[in-house]
Amino acid sequence: MIHPERRQALQIYLVLCGAYVASQFYRVANAAIAPELMVELELSAEAMGGITGLFFLAFAAAQIPTGILLDRYGARRTMAGLFAVAVLGAITFAAANGGVALAIGRILLGFGCAAGLMGSMVVIARWYPEERFATLTAMLFVVGGGGTLLATTPLAWAVDVIGWRGAFLAMAGLTGVFALLLLLIVRDAPPGHAGAGNQAESWGEALNGLRLVLANRELWLVSAIQFVSYATILTVVGLWGGPYLADVHGLDGVARGNVLLALNIAVLLGVSLYGRLDYHISQRKWLIVAGALATAAILALLAALEKPDFWTATVLLLLFAGVGSYVMVNHAFARAVLPDHLIGRGLTFQNLAVFLGVAAIQSTSGLILGGFDTDGGQSPEIAYRWIFGFLAVLLICAAAIFANARETDRMSK
Repeated sequence: MIHPERRQALQIYLVLCGAYVASQFYRVANAAIAPELMVELELSAEAMGGITGLFFLAFAAAQIPTGILLDRYGARRTMAGLFAVAVLGAITFAAANGGVALAIGRILLGFGCAAGLMGSMVVIARWYPEERFATLTAMLFVVGGGGTLLATTPLAWAVDVIGWRGAFLAMAGLTGVFALLLLLIVRDAPPGHAGAGNQAESWGEALNGLRLVLANRELWLVSAIQFVSYATILTVVGLWGGPYLADVHGLDGVARGNVLLALNIAVLLGVSLYGRLDYHISQRKWLIVAGALATAAILALLAALEKPDFWTATVLLLLFAGVGSYVMVNHAFARAVLPDHLIGRGLTFQNLAVFLGVAAIQSTSGLILGGFDTDGGQSPEIAYRWIFGFLAVLLICAAAIFANARETDRMSK
C-alpha cells in the first residue's frame, strides 16, 4: 500500500506534468503555423521572428519576480494565477487581426507560462530527494512535452479543420482547466517542510536573498550555457524548422507537421536519455560540455552541406534535436548549487538566461533570414545554412565559458 505522502507527491507531480503541456505547446506552436500566419496577417520573416521571440522576452522578464513569488508565496498560488494570464493571452492571440494583437497575445502567453517549469521544479525539489531531481525533471519535460507534440501534426490537422484561431481557443480552455487543477491539488511542500514557502520573509529579506543568488559564481557560469543551449533547439524546432522544410524541401502543412512531430519526439527522447546519464555520470559539467560540442558539430555539418537531400537533412535534424536536449542537466547543475530557501530565486535567475537567449537568438535569426532576397516569398537554402552556422558558433563559445565551472560535492554521485 502506497504511503499517503508518497501518493500525494505522485498526484502533485502528475498535475505539474499536465500543466506543463500547455506551456510547451505555446512555446513552439508558431513553427507549425508560421507560414499561414505570415500569409494571412502579411508578416515578414523579421516580424515573424520578432513576434515569436516576444513570448520568450516576456517569459524572461517575469523570471526574477516569479522566483520571489515562488519562494515567498509558494508555487500553488503563483502558478495558478499566472496560468490565468496565459488563458487571456491565448484568447488574444486567437482574435488577432494583425501583428500588434498577435504580439500582445504572445507577450501575455509568455508572462502566463513563466512559472510552468520553474514552479514545478521548486515543488519537485521540496517533495523529492536531490538525487532524483534531474531524473524527475527530465520526466516532467518528457511528459509535459506532449505539448510540443500537440503543436506539430495535431495542430496542423486542427488548423485544417477549425483554423488556427479555433485551435488556440481550444488551448485557452485547456489552460484554464490546468489553472484550476494547480490551485486545487498542488501543495508547496510536505507538511512540516521548512521550505513550504518563506511567507515570514519581509520584502527586504526577499531582495537580500536575490543578492545572494547574484553572488553565486557557478550560477553565472551555468547561465552562460543556458543562454544558448535551449535557444538552439527552439530556433530550429520551434521556429524555422517549418519554413525550412517548406522553402528548401517543398513540404506542405501536414508533411511539415509530421517532420516537426518527429523532431519533437527526438527532443523528448534526448531529454529522457540525458536524465538517465546524469544519474549515472558523476561529472555533470562535462556531460553538459560534451552535449554542447556534439550539437555544435551537427549544426556545423548542416551549415556546410550544400542542398542536402530531404532524408539526409531530416536525419541530421533528428540527431540535432536528440543530442541538443541536455537543458534539464543544466537545470540540475543549477539546483545543486542552491540552498533550499533560494531555490525559486536561483532557478528562475538561470532560467532568465534561457529565455533571454531564446528571445535574442530567435530575433537575430529572423534578421539573418530577412537579409537574403526571397524568391516568390521563399527564403533561399543558403539563408538557413547561415542560421545553422551561427548557432554552432554560439554553442562553442558558451561551452568554453561554462567549462570554467566547478563541480561540487552535492553533484557527486
